[in-house]
Amino acid sequence: MTWNSIIEATVSGVAAALISAIIIFVAKATLGRKLKERSIKTEVPDVSGSVLNNPFLISLSLTSFAVVLTFFSMVYSWQTFSYIYLTVADFVLGIVTYWIYNNQCPNCNRIFTKRLLNKEILKEERRPYTYRDYTIYLYADGSEKDRKYHGAEKTKMETWRTEREFYECYGCTHEWERLFERNLDLSNRPRPNLIRTKYNQPTIFDNY
Repeated sequence: MTWNSIIEATVSGVAAALISAIIIFVAKATLGRKLKERSIKTEVPDVSGSVLNNPFLISLSLTSFAVVLTFFSMVYSWQTFSYIYLTVADFVLGIVTYWIYNNQCPNCNRIFTKRLLNKEILKEERRPYTYRDYTIYLYADGSEKDRKYHGAEKTKMETWRTEREFYECYGCTHEWERLFERNLDLSNRPRPNLIRTKYNQPTIFDNY
């Protein structure tokens, strides 16, 4: 390992740690404000305590750190920590973080103690969805190259359902509820026309 590699790794690690700390600070401030604005039966995780005692904040910190390292891996063209593997790690950590956020008890922060007590449908309504037909052109590897819209705007009606779910933590007996909307016709929305081209996707180093 050369001195240049050591310096790159040090700078990347420090930058990743600082950015991760900033993201955690913003998350604690944002979620803390939401917690104060809502009632005691909130689905927002309690982030007032230590980061080390909160699975969501730990996972968010690791995800942020990995994302920043992925950026530096692309900039410095690391061979040992390829950005391809780091990107996969980012994706996995992102899914884990999202799952923890949705399953962590808002009171005691446990993540495997959530159970559904009941759910109810509050209302169903029809809403207009406006769209235009379009074509997506893909690079040879399948990533998006460009998209072009054509024709006039169209409108179709979709059915939306407002639901409420009631949960309990069997670790601390805390109860909370989740209110959300579900688009029952989302899978029926018009799909774009896909055209794969023979062009390769440019990289950030093509202009250097």
